[in-house]
Amino acid sequence: MSDYKLVFHINENDRWPFTLRSVRNFIRADESHRAVVVANGGAVRSFSQLEADPNRMARIRGLEAEGVDFVVCAVALDERQVKEELIPDYVRVVPAGIVEIAKLQAEGYGYVKA
Repeated sequence: MSDYKLVFHINENDRWPFTLRSVRNFIRADESHRAVVVANGGAVRSFSQLEADPNRMARIRGLEAEGVDFVVCAVALDERQVKEELIPDYVRVVPAGIVEIAKLQAEGYGYVKA
């Protein structure tokens, strides 16, 4: 099969269940598929160790173990007063989520608004 690459953009906390199902379905369709999840807006709260849902974090950790990259926006963290040190070490913090999405699209990733 083809080596497809997608960036999933999530900015609403209540969209996590749909997003994680979509990512799982995409990467399990073919082991060569690559996925990056970029969280900004209200969705960044799910990564704070103070507010994280344990079941959701287990699903995220499982997808990360399968090769999915998870990225959060530093601007959104700052706006919501979430400290970077509360973000798990397997989640990459970038200066601006929207710039990360643009970079990934320039690298050939398709865009999915989750």
